[in-house]
Amino acid sequence: MIGVHDGGISGVNTYAEHVAAAAVAASVEVTLLATHAALALTLEQRLAGTGVRVVDLGLGPPTAWQRRRERLSPGYAARRLRTAVRRGLPRLGHYDAAHANHPALAAALRPLADRVVVAAWFYPHAPIGRAVATWEHTGRRFPRSAGLAVKGFLHYRNDVRGYRVADCAVAPTLVLTEQLRRAGIPAVHSPPPCRAVGGGPRAQRDGDPTSRLLICSGDLAHPRKHIALAIVAVGLLAARGRPIALDLVGRNAERLDAALDRLPHGVEVRRRGPLPPSEVHALMRDADAFLLPSLFEEWGYVAVEAALQGTPVVTLPVYPFPEMLAGRLGRCAGGMDARAFADALEELLDDPPDREQLAASAEERFGLSTAGRRLRGIWEANPLPAAAIRERVTVSAGTAHPVGGDRGR
Repeated sequence: MIGVHDGGISGVNTYAEHVAAAAVAASVEVTLLATHAALALTLEQRLAGTGVRVVDLGLGPPTAWQRRRERLSPGYAARRLRTAVRRGLPRLGHYDAAHANHPALAAALRPLADRVVVAAWFYPHAPIGRAVATWEHTGRRFPRSAGLAVKGFLHYRNDVRGYRVADCAVAPTLVLTEQLRRAGIPAVHSPPPCRAVGGGPRAQRDGDPTSRLLICSGDLAHPRKHIALAIVAVGLLAARGRPIALDLVGRNAERLDAALDRLPHGVEVRRRGPLPPSEVHALMRDADAFLLPSLFEEWGYVAVEAALQGTPVVTLPVYPFPEMLAGRLGRCAGGMDARAFADALEELLDDPPDREQLAASAEERFGLSTAGRRLRGIWEANPLPAAAIRERVTVSAGTAHPVGGDRGR
């Protein structure tokens, strides 16, 4: 049993959906919990043909006031989901294993299953470290960043409570896995699964000198996404004589107008607004590189989606990208500034990977089949040996900065 999908636009909900699909790929009968009927119907349509059973917890769609309170209070959001699960206990039955996308759900799921597994997300797992990281990668702007830092601490407290109740925490990176283990938390490394949408990578283009670049974010103006840095880097690259077409997908592109207006006149910029996943993935297949200058991600789902489409990714040298992009799935910049980002992008464009091979490597590491086998072993309390799931990933001390800035781990 996988729970709980609440319909919000976040990687944590994407995770629940993809873990359910991975379970089916591993020949596991799976139930996915959704908070309300309309969401359950949407998930059934998205997962049509996979065999995933979707159950409505009957919570009802959140009101605008509830959504606002959930954003402000992790405790309120967790209590609301726990209440929905407990009300559903009489009709949910019993399961061999329950897998929670939110650690705070572990106690509510315990009566449902012989084994409870929770997803671990935030690195570093430390109260002060989390607050400091949140302050820095949200722009260090008072009072907003201070409020988000407090919210991050509250999330940490919810995580700790969940880890105490769960049998196992499933971490997306080796770095976080090892940190949790040092803290005495039983943790297993298993990168989140991802479903590729579309027809696979496009063929290599010949004769067209234009480099097609793509940036995608739910909120292009969010300080943590750091999109303005990538735009400056594109300008530096264009100034070196390279023709460039840049696609921007997401909300609030107009708040980047000042940076876009400073680009050389030869750069073609297309503001595409928010798009459904199928259209985003089509743009990924057409792009020569996907630019992801985030200062931090708990897990860069969009980087995996690009790699599954055969498109290499360029990032800053921050967690979790050095580990995620190992094996020529992309390139991390050598520093935290726009020039270093431009240099990494230029190196990638001058020596592009084989797109078919890149997509195959991404599928092998993050696809439903591989992830399903890993997760089934975890659910059956027989995880694959650590050496079998390292997947040629090498992370050395000091490789990734946990937040923006020139600090090692």
